[in-house]
Amino acid sequence: MTRLRLIAPFAALVLMTAAGCSKPFSAATPPGFVDLEDRYEENEYRATTADGVVLGIRSFENDPKGDMDFWSRAVENRMRQIGGYALLETKEVVSRDGMAGKQMRFGHDEEKKPHLYVLSLFVTEKYVYLLEAGGEKAETEKLLPQIQWSVKNFAGK
Repeated sequence: MTRLRLIAPFAALVLMTAAGCSKPFSAATPPGFVDLEDRYEENEYRATTADGVVLGIRSFENDPKGDMDFWSRAVENRMRQIGGYALLETKEVVSRDGMAGKQMRFGHDEEKKPHLYVLSLFVTEKYVYLLEAGGEKAETEKLLPQIQWSVKNFAGK
């Protein structure tokens, strides 16, 4: 789970947690993952596989107001700064409720093992949503269909 926590320094620097008592999103746990409901904060979601691939969702208020270009560049810069993640690929994605988003895939070696980190970003006037998935590269690549399913079945509020 530490891989998904790597974005925490970025979040702590520029993000304010969304107010309210319920999540401003609806998560979908894909087949092969279990929901870690008792291990996340109010505006988070976490799930994992038995082999250590982890999914996470974070939401925060879009304050200061930024568009997709701003937030995707900020995330990309921060991923490079916090651990030498290399951007491998960027593509467009769409959520269940029709939100357009951007997915970035990052590579990183950890203890001489390649890791893959898939980050999908959705930006609305009110919220920014980060959908994270990662683990050892071989395991994460096997689960890309389930990861994509979770992105396609995500909905903001």
